[in-house]
Amino acid sequence: MEKLLTIAIPTFNRVEYLNKLLEWLAGAIKGFESDCEILVSDNCSSDHTPEVVKRWQNIINNIEINYN
Repeated sequence: MEKLLTIAIPTFNRVEYLNKLLEWLAGAIKGFESDCEILVSDNCSSDHTPEVVKRWQNIINNIEINYN
C-alpha cells in the first residue's frame, strides 16, 4: 500500500536530536500509523545513530521506519 505521508530525516552525528524527534513523531502519528512511513538518511554518523534507530524500530513497530 502506498503511504499518504513520508517523513524524511537527514542526520549526521545528531543522535540526541534524532531520539527526541522519533519520540515526538511516535505520538504525533498515533492513529495514522498505516498511512505514514519514516525514512532516516544517515550520512555515516560516528555516534550511536544506528542503535537509536533500531531501538525505535522495535518500540514503534507499527510505523514503517527505514534506515539508510
